[in-house]
Amino acid sequence: MSNKPKILIFIDWFTPAFKAGGPIKSVSNIVNTLYTDFDFHIVTSDRDINAVKSFENIIFNQWIKENHYSIIYLTPEKRDHWIKSHIQEFEYDFYYLNSFFSKNYTIKPLLILNKFPDKKIIVAPRGMLGEASLAIKPFKKIIFIKLAKTLGYYKNVIWHATSADEEKNIITQFGSTSNINTAANISSCTIKKQTIVKESGKLKLVFFSRISPIKNLHVALNILKELKNVSLTIYGTLEDKVYWNECLSIIKANNLDAHYKGLINPKDVLTTLSKFHFLILPTSHENYGHVIVEALTAGCGVIISDNTPWRNLEEKKIGWDINLADKTKFIAVLKHCSLMEQEEYNTIRNNCYNFVENEINTDQEIEDTRNLFTTA
Repeated sequence: MSNKPKILIFIDWFTPAFKAGGPIKSVSNIVNTLYTDFDFHIVTSDRDINAVKSFENIIFNQWIKENHYSIIYLTPEKRDHWIKSHIQEFEYDFYYLNSFFSKNYTIKPLLILNKFPDKKIIVAPRGMLGEASLAIKPFKKIIFIKLAKTLGYYKNVIWHATSADEEKNIITQFGSTSNINTAANISSCTIKKQTIVKESGKLKLVFFSRISPIKNLHVALNILKELKNVSLTIYGTLEDKVYWNECLSIIKANNLDAHYKGLINPKDVLTTLSKFHFLILPTSHENYGHVIVEALTAGCGVIISDNTPWRNLEEKKIGWDINLADKTKFIAVLKHCSLMEQEEYNTIRNNCYNFVENEINTDQEIEDTRNLFTTA
């Protein structure tokens, strides 16, 4: 019997699910980094995001022991009853909820947990309280937040903020007396250095993210209209089909060299990104941006908005973070990257590798996350 603190994690989707992106990686990196310190138990759904069918070759509704954690994949008809009875019958040191608006894996469990005032509950909003996120279907979200505050729904929770910006977002919505612990996300990338050809006058860009208005693929496409000899390969879940059709219209109307290539298997992400010169991601908001770290790990410089935690990239010589309103700057940067020759590009690629080695997964980030489950 383990004497390690027991952590019960709720998350809508988990491995082998991967289409939901960042939160899956965030939780996976926590358990795979800190499993020697804690006994992790993960409660999740039986399918990937927007999937109609359950996973194949997985046992549902019972605990499965993996190398670094235990996990249970709940089917919809069993989910609510199982969660309620499990919370009532079993005791954990911490309950870790990985969403803010998730009906089934945050709101419903929290409703049960709130009946036990001694339980230690951690909520990771995962960027959902950011201004750009709240601007999507804002009416429902504003009403829910007001109701939650009125009922004291999140009154006794410990908030897990992954950045100073997210800490500010939590305070904006729930007040300065909120119990907030800040611990940056842990990444899990292993560098495999690789060189690629960079000819002056040619540029291979990659967009890798959910196809959703908040990620601003259309902004990237409208910038490409002003450039020549620039190709864009697009990867990601077609989360918003209407929005994707709008992007397709821009591509066709301007005869852009831009092509959608579907999804990337998680094990192939670094290999795939390493084949491109730069990642372009003019996002409205990233709470962390695992894909940005993955691109840097692959030696692929990044051209992103300034709406992420990754700032001052130009002075680090690993890319650019640009204000979304400054289309002229985006165009100038892309023209510069297009004209870039091999020697300058090699320097950027090596700088990316060095940045990941020296700045990602510092002892501080890991210790802060460890403290989240010990001192909270």
